[in-house]
Amino acid sequence: MRYFNISIVIFFVIINAQVWESSFVAGSFDNNNNFMGGSEVLQLVSHKNKLFASISYWQDESNIWYGGNNSNIGWSQIISLDSPNQDWSVDLDLDSYYLRPEILKQVVFSKDMYGNDLSTPDTLLIVAAYSSNFIFGPVTASAFVRNDQTDSWDITTIYEGGLPAGDSYSIRDMQIYTDQVTGDEMLFTSVGTNGIFVGKYNPDLEEKIQWSSIPEYGPIDVRPLGIVVANNTLYFSSGDKIYRRIDGLNPTYEIVHDFSDLNSDINSAVGGIRGLTVINNEYNDSILLMWCPNSQSKGTIFRLDPNLTGAFDRIYETKLSILVEEYLPGTSVNYLLGAYNNFLKIFNPLDNEYYHIVGFESTIQGENYPSWNGYYSGALFAVRNSSAEYFLEEVNDSVSFNDSELVATRCYVESPFNNENAIYFGGFDPNGFLSTNKAWIYKKINSLNGDFNNDGIVNILDVVQLVNIVLINEYNNNVDMNQDGIVNILDIVQLVNIILN
Repeated sequence: MRYFNISIVIFFVIINAQVWESSFVAGSFDNNNNFMGGSEVLQLVSHKNKLFASISYWQDESNIWYGGNNSNIGWSQIISLDSPNQDWSVDLDLDSYYLRPEILKQVVFSKDMYGNDLSTPDTLLIVAAYSSNFIFGPVTASAFVRNDQTDSWDITTIYEGGLPAGDSYSIRDMQIYTDQVTGDEMLFTSVGTNGIFVGKYNPDLEEKIQWSSIPEYGPIDVRPLGIVVANNTLYFSSGDKIYRRIDGLNPTYEIVHDFSDLNSDINSAVGGIRGLTVINNEYNDSILLMWCPNSQSKGTIFRLDPNLTGAFDRIYETKLSILVEEYLPGTSVNYLLGAYNNFLKIFNPLDNEYYHIVGFESTIQGENYPSWNGYYSGALFAVRNSSAEYFLEEVNDSVSFNDSELVATRCYVESPFNNENAIYFGGFDPNGFLSTNKAWIYKKINSLNGDFNNDGIVNILDVVQLVNIVLINEYNNNVDMNQDGIVNILDIVQLVNIILN
């Protein structure tokens, strides 16, 4: 592999010492006999010690648009997991022609719509999607807010309008931001090409959020795919441009970076700028992104560093198509799409460094590797270290010709469960092909040899735990280092040698 140094070796120790497990397979039923299918997992979110996933039925034959015979099933679902030892269950059926729950996100409000501080910040889980059945009414972009006390969801309308749907109503991100001039705290979200809409916290509403009736900015030529806050400023991406909000009583927006010098031929379905993610540096924030303009996209990753003029300097970091061609020798990559959501920031306790994970899909030609409609069948993701060096990993290890197709790594989240050191991955992408029950979730569980307290480090704390087990003369297979059927001083010696070496 290209890009190889000590820090990556250390990270491999963590990652490759883990075990992959399937967590969710589409086409099953929960304990209440609710069907859980879907063609793709769009997001994974940790919320109040539970795990939530959004399920899309785009190109799934359960849906009436793709061959189904029941109009009451085959629409967006939110499924949840209470513990790693239980099964997933349906938390919300969106119904009513909501095909893709494009955003699932946790947000925290600290102020109400009048500027008053809340006695306790309110942490909300929000789903956003649009219903495109114009026969029974307007196209409706809606937000569903979870009531954690009743385990129910309240719906609120963001925007209603006419056809066409699709990119015009695509809701791909939302972000809490406080206006630096007025002090107003607002929730910003994009409704496709209709523009940027703003909601405020209203404690008198069951759904908690009161939306503006008109966009704060818009319409927009290309649907925005990301909204971030960096250096106390709100930014969003649209096609080949990044916009900055200028705060105040009458806020405006200006373009602060333009990628049209690279390619101005933007396919809105591909997106252009994808995966806006803030990297916290010592003195300021940089922005990480993936450039995917059209069908010739190669998944180029850039970093934007703020400069003294208030704009950004563009820094090239890597081109993922090159890494895939190295990972799959003999192949050529004609198209690569990634950064479906943002980059996941994770901490490596062995070297005290932060890493970022980003998923993608790619078409391949050449050598005989497993593929699905031209796309590599395995779910790849890239890992970035703090020196901006990248290497590739694959969900559930290397895919074989007999394995189910995974195709795309779309989302990832660290486990919210106590005593589980794991990262959950989800994905698939139909890419316009029928994809019935293709949605998947895997998790990668830390299995560091000797890490008995599951903190990601093998150290003296694990020795203490092992000694205590030896002293009470209790057998535990998990701490039997040499697997001789006895937990004794020999296991302690082996553990100490691991730490020393």
